[in-house]
Order: sequence, then structure tokens, then C-alpha cells
Amino acid sequence: MTAHPRTIHLLYNLSGVGHHVAAWRHPDSRTERALDLDYYVELAREAERGLFDAVFIADTPVLRAAQGEQLANTPFEPVTLLSAIAARTRSIGIIPTLSYSYSEPYTVARQIASLDLLSRGRAGVNLVTSAGDAVARNYGFASQPAHDARYARAREYASALLQLWQSWEPAAVVFDRSGGILVDPKKIHPVNFAGEHISVAGPLNVPRSPQSRPVLLQAGASDDGIQQAGQFADAVYLRSVSLAETREFYRKIKEAAVAAGRAPDDVKVLPGIVPYVGRTRDEAIRLHDEIESLHVQSPYDLARLGAMLGIDLSDAKPDDPVPLDRLPDPSKFNGSVTGFVQLRNYAIEDKLTLGQLAHKLRSDAPLGMSAPVGSGEDLADFIEEWVGEGAADGFVLQIPIAPTGLTMFVDEVVPVLQKRGLFRTEYEGTTLQDRLGVR
Repeated sequence: MTAHPRTIHLLYNLSGVGHHVAAWRHPDSRTERALDLDYYVELAREAERGLFDAVFIADTPVLRAAQGEQLANTPFEPVTLLSAIAARTRSIGIIPTLSYSYSEPYTVARQIASLDLLSRGRAGVNLVTSAGDAVARNYGFASQPAHDARYARAREYASALLQLWQSWEPAAVVFDRSGGILVDPKKIHPVNFAGEHISVAGPLNVPRSPQSRPVLLQAGASDDGIQQAGQFADAVYLRSVSLAETREFYRKIKEAAVAAGRAPDDVKVLPGIVPYVGRTRDEAIRLHDEIESLHVQSPYDLARLGAMLGIDLSDAKPDDPVPLDRLPDPSKFNGSVTGFVQLRNYAIEDKLTLGQLAHKLRSDAPLGMSAPVGSGEDLADFIEEWVGEGAADGFVLQIPIAPTGLTMFVDEVVPVLQKRGLFRTEYEGTTLQDRLGVR
């Protein structure tokens, strides 16, 4: 089956018992199973039943202090968990998140190539620069590298990674018993990559998979991130913000791909959304309100907000106004620039207190994630509008509560999308590249 020309792409962010920070308190959650492999396999199989492109884990290698984030956000190293899931699924793609800043390209190339080979061509990797001093300290650094340095390393890293994955030609493995040839050494090539930040000799010691190389995702929408995505990424995961702003990100990413000598469709743009789905709109609204009511203010809220804004809020109170005069210039900010700018804009436009801004950061639509609420028809309308308006090629679904929210999406939204000719009715091809329509 060939994909419909307007077929959208759906990735499921495997967020433990739910993406909402208070989902673990809801009676429909499976909080007691947060450390149970079978639970995660069941979620992946449910996404596979819905014909999703891939299961995705948006990982950050640091412990969050808030109660709802200690176990709810998939408390496993992502390659390990997704390797187990790959062995117990048949068609769905598997995409862990790893760090450009705190890993080496040979190790990552080897891990993901192995996962790709063992899953028969279903693997990808989402690479991020991992902003935050807390992450840096876990890897022996006093603070994170500067923004420019992180992206300079990331550019070299992505180039080296792709070269490592291409170091074996497709027909390098011969298996010729009679001729005594297992592997043709002339079809395995050194990489000898030498940059300012990355140096790797190669070749890789893992042969190619059925899809030639794993799929490469990237998160983020800073100017540097957009340029890198245009050059290297097969897909981009970004905050959905508003339709107008996401459409602008979409345009810039496609233009960056063309500037790098690629076709616009070579890079899929996949905003994250937090969908609340019910059999009726009223049912979806009730679910949204129930989960929101379980959110409890925490002393950590202001600390997390301060880290996102780049200022110390240890002596601040929730009712204090946002100290706009203390905020750094966005061009000099060393954390997540996109997130910082969004928070700053919220504070200015809505005149929020620190407590209100912290709640916005921790609420059902975490910092710039659109949270459509409604029936299957309502959600299909939302998806069709965003794709039709040139803001998305698909979405990363941050399901607020699992497994019920995922099942509801599969049962209520997917059939509507299929009826409208917007989504596959069976898996096309056999690899993740086939699903995403990239090469």
C-alpha cells in the first residue's frame, strides 16, 4: 500500500502513567505499574494497534524533584526500555532520546544501529543538546556549555553519526560459505572524521539494517536548531505553541532543508500536542477538569521556573510579579531559548504572577504544547486544520493519562482520520523510513 499524499504521521511519547504531572493521582492511571515492563509493552502495542509511526521517549537524564515527575515520566534509560519493547512488537517504530552534549557519536551510532538491525529497520534516535546545569553536573561538569558551543558540537556530531552509519555498504555482508567470504572488506570504509569537537576513526562495527540507516530526529526550534534540522534531521519534534507560530517554525524548517540542498518533504515537522479525548466533547472537558484539579502546588514549582528563566527565585513568593527587569536578553540566554521566550512572552502579555507562570509551566499543556479537548471529530478537525494550514506533517502525542487516553485516541480519533483519508489503514512498507516517507 502506498501512503495517501496527505497521510499524517503520529508518534506516541511514552510518558509513563501520563504526560500531565498530576496524572498519577487519577484513579484511571496505572501508577502502581510505573516500573512494570509489561505495562510499557501494552502501551506500545496499543499505539501499534492505532498504526502509529513510532513510540518515542523524550528523555532528560536528570531526576526532577516534583512528585509527579519522579516516576510518571518513564523512569528508565530509553534505549534499554525500547530494546525490550522492540522485541515484543512487530511494526511500530522505536525512537529513544539521547544527548549530543553528554555522549559520544561512536557509542550512539553503535547502540542505535544495533537496535535498528535487531528490530528489522524500525529504529530512530532523537538527539538533543540537553540544556541545563543539573544535567551537566550528572556528567561531571560544573555547568552546561554555552549555547553556541552546544550546537557547534551537535553539528559535528550529527555529521559523524551519519558517516558511521554509512561506513558499511549495503552488500558488505556476503555469507559465502563455499567461497570462504563472510564479509567483503572492500565494502567497509573508515570514517576518519576530525572536527573541533568530535573525532572518530570508524568504521562502525555494526552492519547496515534493512532501512540503510536509522531515522534521525531533532528537538528544538532555536535558530541554530532549525538550521541543523534542515541539514541533518529526518523529522523535528517541537513545541506546538499557537497555530500561527508553529506555521512559522514549519516554514523556517522547510526553508532550511532547501538551503541545505534537500527537498522540503525530506524533513517532517511534528509538533507535540496534549490531546484530551472523550466520546463526547463534554466527556473530554470533564476529564481535563478532573486531572487539572489533582494538580498540587509544590515548592519546586518556583525553583523550576527560575531555572527556565535563568534567575534565582529562592526568596520569591508565588504572588510576586515576574521580575522582567532581571530576565536575561534572549540572545544571551544559555538554556532552552524557545522555552525562555515563550515564558517571557506569557509573563508580559498576560501580566502573570510567578505562581501563575509556574502553574502554566506545570499545567496540562506544558510550556507551549497545545492541548485540544473534545470528541474524536473535534480532535480530527484540529489535526486536519494544522496540517492543512502548513503547520505540521503530523504530531507527537503527549497523552495526558495512560492507558485510557491512548485507547480513547486510537478508538475515537484514528477512525475519523482514516475516514477522511488523512491516515493509513495499514502499515505501508516495513521500516520506520517507510512509515515516515523519508530516505
